Amino acid sequence: MTCAVCKASTATNLCDACASELDVPVPFVAEQILSAAVTPQPMLLVDVWGRVHPLEQRTQIGRTPAARGISILQASVSRHHAVLSLSDGEWWLEDLGSSNGTRVNDEPITRGRVAAGDRLCFGAVGLYIVADDGKRLSLDDDALASRTLKTDDAKRVMRPVEHTETTSAGLPQLSLRLIEAPAGGGGYLEVAGQQLQLSLTQYAMFEMLVNSMREQAGVSELVRGFVPSGQLIADLPWDATEPDESHLKQLVRRLRRALDTIRLGGLIESRRGFGYRLRVIPR
Repeated sequence: MTCAVCKASTATNLCDACASELDVPVPFVAEQILSAAVTPQPMLLVDVWGRVHPLEQRTQIGRTPAARGISILQASVSRHHAVLSLSDGEWWLEDLGSSNGTRVNDEPITRGRVAAGDRLCFGAVGLYIVADDGKRLSLDDDALASRTLKTDDAKRVMRPVEHTETTSAGLPQLSLRLIEAPAGGGGYLEVAGQQLQLSLTQYAMFEMLVNSMREQAGVSELVRGFVPSGQLIADLPWDATEPDESHLKQLVRRLRRALDTIRLGGLIESRRGFGYRLRVIPR
């Protein structure tokens, strides 16, 4: 099978690299996206798990469950959030006055054309729009569970959000502790009684993401806490003499794999034009 977006070889409809580009709140499970189409068109939405959601000539998207359309049961999505429609051979996306906005490839829109491969974001939930090539398969439960936090894991590590915290984008709070090694060789991340050893560069990046989220407490949660890629490349303690974007992407992949050992592989969000951030508010 190939990825529906980049065509790279993958075990699901969406490769890990493309999946990591999507906005996904934590906790979030596959059952929170429901879809139904009576007269599907040759265009699909693909979620972070690689599941496909057929589109009709006019498809309404929102939090309110419906017999037809796409329902995203997440707090940042409005009841009637947006609509995708086909007109004269072109697909158009229109925001319906949603509270948290609609974006295409990270750019806010009111109404605009979309094309195959674009990343659409409704509130804090991202999906790709792709052409239906007839090769997309249904995914089993194991494939879904491997992509993000399982429901039980999310309940175990996530703390309730205090009433003083703005939660329009659905960012939960997470109690964590960073323990720096005395010799300056990295340190440990402690979450829910589990300890994860981090290298010097991994530890420094995680610390920057924590500090950025805390320092931007007054910023909207849709954009709060992002650290630009250029800042990370310039400020992190690299082994390389001339670090670049490829070094940063490799670091993020390794850090995500490390976090996945304590079932927090989806903790770091990447967004083009913004950089990287945590998907939680650290406590």
